[in-house]
Amino acid sequence: MPGPDLTVLGGGPAGYVPAMRAARSGMSVVLVEEAQLGGTCLNRGCIPTKTLVATAELLRQSRAAARLGLTGSLQLDYPAAARRRDSVVARLRKGVEAGLKQAGVEVVQATGRLLGPGAVMAGDREIRSRFVLLAPGSVPAMPGPFRSGGFEDSDDALAWGTLPGSLLIVGGGVIGCEFAAIFSAFGVPVTIVEMLPSILPGIDADLSSLVHASLTKSGVRVLTGVTASSAERSDSGCRLSLADGQVLEAGHMLVATGRRPRLDGMGLAEAGIALGPSGIVVDEYLRTSLPGVYAAGDATGKWQLAHAGSAQGICAVRSMSGAGGAPVNPDAMPACVFTFPELATVGPGEEEWRSRGIPVRASQSRYIANGRAVGMNETEGFVKLIARESDGVLVAARIAGRDASSLIGEAVLAISAGVAASDLASAIHPHPTLSELVQEAAEGFEGGAIHA
Repeated sequence: MPGPDLTVLGGGPAGYVPAMRAARSGMSVVLVEEAQLGGTCLNRGCIPTKTLVATAELLRQSRAAARLGLTGSLQLDYPAAARRRDSVVARLRKGVEAGLKQAGVEVVQATGRLLGPGAVMAGDREIRSRFVLLAPGSVPAMPGPFRSGGFEDSDDALAWGTLPGSLLIVGGGVIGCEFAAIFSAFGVPVTIVEMLPSILPGIDADLSSLVHASLTKSGVRVLTGVTASSAERSDSGCRLSLADGQVLEAGHMLVATGRRPRLDGMGLAEAGIALGPSGIVVDEYLRTSLPGVYAAGDATGKWQLAHAGSAQGICAVRSMSGAGGAPVNPDAMPACVFTFPELATVGPGEEEWRSRGIPVRASQSRYIANGRAVGMNETEGFVKLIARESDGVLVAARIAGRDASSLIGEAVLAISAGVAASDLASAIHPHPTLSELVQEAAEGFEGGAIHA
């Protein structure tokens, strides 16, 4: 019996999405996944955290209800919120399963191992195919002092059925800040310890400073520029000693120091896959060093974003099928942080463009000048657009504020299509909506926004 056209190793967004796309384009596809379909994003990342974010957001809004002419308050039932978190994950996982089945993808639940070009071992079954797509994902990183102490990571935190009495978060990146925002809203005393000078490293200072101020206002203790020297865990709680002599204690300690590519136990190096410091080495069309073997997602070390993994996987499928198309454009890759306020970015910042020798201009609008935002009592934040000086084409956007994660989509489309900021300004946006913030920022390039 002939083998499939494509074997996919990994059932996360970088695996199941291109598997469906390949199957719907006429390829025969086998997907090998040792655990649950949906990967980290659906089961232990994006979906469960954002489900909790929705609960935390409504709880935060209820505390300001008096400003909207409402009385009374909401009380958190965390076990119920945790059950809803798990039910949302289960529901969406069933959707992935149904989608794969409908597309005709054969799913094999087994540990996958690459044997060589076109050859995969799935449990005790050898599968030979024209192409292989590696999508093994990533795992939580556990640095020095925490490697042998049984400390909890983000996977563990998303399995908690009850609230921690107090929480110490090691790492002030995206994962750490999102968990701090969630649990502080739930009334848990939270401390963040970040070794770098500021939280959310790699994100523009005007964005990260808003989150820092919001976390502090909500009662989170934020310690930056400090490193951990030792850590202990016992039945009574956790203890963290810092290099500056401080000792911190909490009921739970969450190690949120990032994630690393999952490369072990898959036979990658033995099969001849070139590995670099960041993960599997790929070219712009996601081809690895082995003929017919592609890779996508976290394991490539380019982005740790579900939508990026899916885009990479689809690009790989187009390359396999000869359909062509452009490679994934890193300058049009959006990223979001689900804190309070939300953050959303696309494109390099102003300094990066100038370092490339490309002069740019920036224009802002502020939530406090937007009628819809004022009516919603959501006046914190801004929209910043960045355009090339030479032709006014939009090249980047920064948004902080309510629904930033949704508003960024217009900027992503504009950047991908090479749209000028003046075109965004002249496009009629519905009133009163938050989308007008994008229009107002774009009008700043044309002589000034009306309401900004």
